[in-house]
Amino acid sequence: MFKTIGSISTILLAVAMIVFGHGLQSALVPLRAEIEGFGTLAIGISISSYFAGFVVGCLVGPYLILRAGHIRAYAAMVSLASAVALLHPLLIDEFAWSIFRFITGFCIAAFYVVIESWLNERATNENRGLIMSTYVVVALTGIMAGQFATAFASVEGYTLFIVASIVVSVAVIPITLTTATQPAPITLVLFRPKQLYDTSPAAFVSALLIGVSAGSTWMLAPVFATGRGFDTSFAAIFAATMIGGGAAAQWPIGRASDKIDRRMVIVILGVGSAIFCTLLGLIEGDSRWSFLSLAFMVGVFTHSTYAIAVAHAFDHCEPDSYVETSSGLLLAFGIGSTIGPLVASFLMAQSGPGALFLSIAVVQIAMVGYLILRIQGNKAAKSDDREDFDLASTAPVIAMTYDDAVDLNTDVLIPDTIIEANEFEEAQTALHFNDFGYSVDDAAEADQSVEFQPETRI
Repeated sequence: MFKTIGSISTILLAVAMIVFGHGLQSALVPLRAEIEGFGTLAIGISISSYFAGFVVGCLVGPYLILRAGHIRAYAAMVSLASAVALLHPLLIDEFAWSIFRFITGFCIAAFYVVIESWLNERATNENRGLIMSTYVVVALTGIMAGQFATAFASVEGYTLFIVASIVVSVAVIPITLTTATQPAPITLVLFRPKQLYDTSPAAFVSALLIGVSAGSTWMLAPVFATGRGFDTSFAAIFAATMIGGGAAAQWPIGRASDKIDRRMVIVILGVGSAIFCTLLGLIEGDSRWSFLSLAFMVGVFTHSTYAIAVAHAFDHCEPDSYVETSSGLLLAFGIGSTIGPLVASFLMAQSGPGALFLSIAVVQIAMVGYLILRIQGNKAAKSDDREDFDLASTAPVIAMTYDDAVDLNTDVLIPDTIIEANEFEEAQTALHFNDFGYSVDDAAEADQSVEFQPETRI
């Protein structure tokens, strides 16, 4: 195990630094925006802009990689994300910050695509679960640590923005100096929402509504805490505690969903989420432990649900469509996360901070009602057709590339040339991937002659 993890240690180090900076900014930006007097609605717009950028990054990011190669695309996105972090204190403006957050979301999505392609390339069928699960744990831990870090310095001034920029900037070093070969060209998939809905309506609707809930609670949680009279340090801890609850619950709840109808698991989680969100929305007073306990429970019931929805979709689709299914559900989640903060911030501006969690309770009840109708009209997947829960392929940090499901007997999209998939397999030993793109290294040894031309589909 240690040898396997050691072989990807530089990649995991880069992941840890990027998501630490990302987590720090996700708590810092709304808190600083509130201090600058932006208003709750303006903060919600900036949060929605982040998720809108994330959705666009999921769609456009793969094309950037095909154009420039993994290392160049990674370096460009990391550099841009680092620069944008520093722009926040230089240009304090509501509209500008929304643009900055959009760019950040775009960069983070492209980063996920690059890193996950790399990890899948290094993994085998025997160790893929270990590698990707370790990646998920590192990513979630880094995000939570970044949010906690906001509690140890003032959100005013430049300091925390500079820290976020430095950490993100340094993350370019492990990847650009690696001696490992770049991944092979990635597989592109289409987002076909109608087909995805027809395959698993329960999973599609759940992913969308979970996005509304999770996107709102994740980044508006600090604003809720300060609205209840707490200082910014506690607000950061409050938000991180919620993320920690979701991270801690994902695997045990996922394994439990292997034994019963996953839709019923989502129903139970939805009911629990509605209860604890209602309690958190109504609670008054200054008991920090009460707020933290409820935040943890909201995280357990709200932020662990997405993985179950993806696992349910996998139960109803063929293995060769896992890539398209997971990518489509992630985009549905991102669309919901774009809508949620807009609505929640408007309600908070009208009715106070408690409206954040009360509105999420309503969303969760709506999801529960829909799923109950689906359960009554459709039987659960048979046990023989169910896939074992896999944290590596269902966690929301997984962006686009569950490559274990790619069918190499079909034509794939590869930059610069037209070749059949089986020819590509035979020629792989002749391909040398470097930071200038894709080139051929002694193709004659593989009895192949491959010439790369700009951007051709197969």
